Amino acid sequence: MKRSCIALAAFVLSLSAPAIAQPVKVFVLAGQSNMVGYGVGRQLPVELQSQPDIWYDHYNPDAREGGAYAEATSADWGPLEPKGEARRYGPEITFGRAMAAAYPEHRIAIVKMAQGGTNLVDHWGRGLAPDPEVLYKSQLYHALLGKLDSATYEGDRALRYPEEVTRLDGALARLESEGQPYEIAALVWMQGENEAGWSAAFTYGDTLRGFIRAIREDLGVPGLPVVLGRVSDNLYPANGGPIAAGKEANIDAVRAAQVTVAEEDPRVAWVDTDDLAVRAPDDAYHFDSASYQLLGERFAEAYLALVREEGSSSASSASSAGSAAAGGGGATGEGATGGGATAGSSGSTAAAGGAGGAGEGGRGATTGSSGSTAATGSAEAAASSGGVAPGITGGSGGCGCRTTAGQGPGAAAALALVALARLRLRRSRGQG
Repeated sequence: MKRSCIALAAFVLSLSAPAIAQPVKVFVLAGQSNMVGYGVGRQLPVELQSQPDIWYDHYNPDAREGGAYAEATSADWGPLEPKGEARRYGPEITFGRAMAAAYPEHRIAIVKMAQGGTNLVDHWGRGLAPDPEVLYKSQLYHALLGKLDSATYEGDRALRYPEEVTRLDGALARLESEGQPYEIAALVWMQGENEAGWSAAFTYGDTLRGFIRAIREDLGVPGLPVVLGRVSDNLYPANGGPIAAGKEANIDAVRAAQVTVAEEDPRVAWVDTDDLAVRAPDDAYHFDSASYQLLGERFAEAYLALVREEGSSSASSASSAGSAAAGGGGATGEGATGGGATAGSSGSTAAAGGAGGAGEGGRGATTGSSGSTAATGSAEAAASSGGVAPGITGGSGGCGCRTTAGQGPGAAAALALVALARLRLRRSRGQG
């Protein structure tokens, strides 16, 4: 309780501080239950239990029916911390920490809205009518964007929940009212397990493209970076998963679509989840606490790789050390297993930390010439000795643009990876 009071006091002071010069970086995290997360908050390292330096706006539509998150709906920005009756968390916990490390001169703000058991066809599409079977899962696109949603809702498409407290437009309005400039930095999307169990799997690529296009249009950010979590091969019945035998092709289709969408779009990346441990033997849909922390780190690495590649063509590799720190060298990633496609020059990424076995779902995808994979093992070694990771791989060189403290995106990525490695070492040594 004492720690919570101290964290809250620190957060209140941060809200009352003068507007920072650099824009607030707003990250939108959304999807279904693996974005909601089943991480156990009381088991988090101390430094992750409440993070008042990172602003958090949270909503789970489960609250529409008085569910477990009814008391966890944000009315304002608060510290990044577990939410709901069970104090659960998802990948936002470590993703936010990594972004704060990468961009120390920017305030980091996360808007998260996720709901378990939802799909793009019935729940997340722009302009959908309410779902008559599960009303509380209805019209999630509007629930996320609010007034930023350009769709018209009339007649049988009338909004079911028109007065919800937490939406992205409300969160941004609060920043504006406080005189805080902001930029919408990225969408992080963890979803697709629902479609993997039925025929919508075979059109998942098209619905995902449409969703990304709609989000970019309504936010007015045509090149908005998007990071996807590819659904895990834990879903396969041969791996003990919950999807029935005979539907392996459905899982294949969703996994392949996620990789293909990233391969086609240089502003989209994907991360691997095949090696993440399941929550319980009878719950292969969801990950365990440590895996949500690792997933957040992978999302961060993938986002930083996209940013690093943004201006790589205009830079030169002056020296081996400088090139490594700035994301240079052009080394290719190794060891990622896939779902029927190759993630190459588009900037899609198989996140560091090991891709895990292919199992039933492995179809031999690899990361290629984009160099968007980070060599975490060398980063951990560097963190242990206090140095800069020599093994971070990148594109054709550093970026000529400027971000934090005069560093290009590649340098920010290198710093963030070292910070992530230090966090992992602290956890492995029991220091958190």
